[in-house]
Amino acid sequence: MSPPKTNTTLRPSVPPPTQSAAPAAVPVLGKVRAKFLPPKIALNCVEGWGKTSCGAYAPKPAILMARGETGYLTLLGTQSVPNIDNVVVESWQSLLALLGDLASKESLPYKTLVLDAVGGFERLCHEYVCFRDFNGDWGEKGFTSYQQGYEVAVSDWLRMLALLDQVNAKGVIILLLGHTQIRPFKNPMGPDFDRYIADIHHKTWAVTHKWVDAALFGTYLTVVDNVSKGRNPKGKGIGGTQRILYTERRDSFDAKNRYGMPNEIDIPNDPSQIWSTIWSHIYRKEGK
Repeated sequence: MSPPKTNTTLRPSVPPPTQSAAPAAVPVLGKVRAKFLPPKIALNCVEGWGKTSCGAYAPKPAILMARGETGYLTLLGTQSVPNIDNVVVESWQSLLALLGDLASKESLPYKTLVLDAVGGFERLCHEYVCFRDFNGDWGEKGFTSYQQGYEVAVSDWLRMLALLDQVNAKGVIILLLGHTQIRPFKNPMGPDFDRYIADIHHKTWAVTHKWVDAALFGTYLTVVDNVSKGRNPKGKGIGGTQRILYTERRDSFDAKNRYGMPNEIDIPNDPSQIWSTIWSHIYRKEGK
């Protein structure tokens, strides 16, 4: 039996002030001691780039795999990655329960928590919201009606990010692995064009992008030969073997970082060196 439909109206996360509220304390300005905090990273890559291997070779990692994600297990079966603690997460409720359990522990044996992949976890979130708030109706009178489902799901997604914050506060790096898709971009300043974006709903990505310290885009170096002339020039792609990582936003992709990383980073073809190469540009000992 499906659960009863509930009110989907978004409620404010902070209650409005009341007349009886005590006066707020005046904040005190002052300097604090600089401290390097474990980063929260979103790594979105084209297929086959090596994002799962990157997570597997991070320091003391544990990997949470969304239902249907088999990349790590396939790599493990070919002995291409180390055997690390891992679990397949089948539902949104079980993900929150697991993260809550990790957050409640006084200390953790891990230095990195990997979520593979973000799109799979978003699907679990949307399934939960659809059955909780829309009686399991994915149609135009349910979850997708005026995009209500995606809007409601953001609050649940933020709950997950809050639990990840608690895990991160215990000294654990958070690494969110994601796929990419190519979508048209409506350019308010000129002609429209295509760009790589995270393969999740734009509302989910908006809060995730704001939350992470670095959103990195991994692809292969593009080399085009024999470009034709004319209004719609075309060429022959002859690249695709050299991995490259982008750390700052450009018209063709989304990226950012708070660590002063170079815009482009050449990544070794050895998958075991992907994480260490990225880390060398995040944590520079001479600057800490």
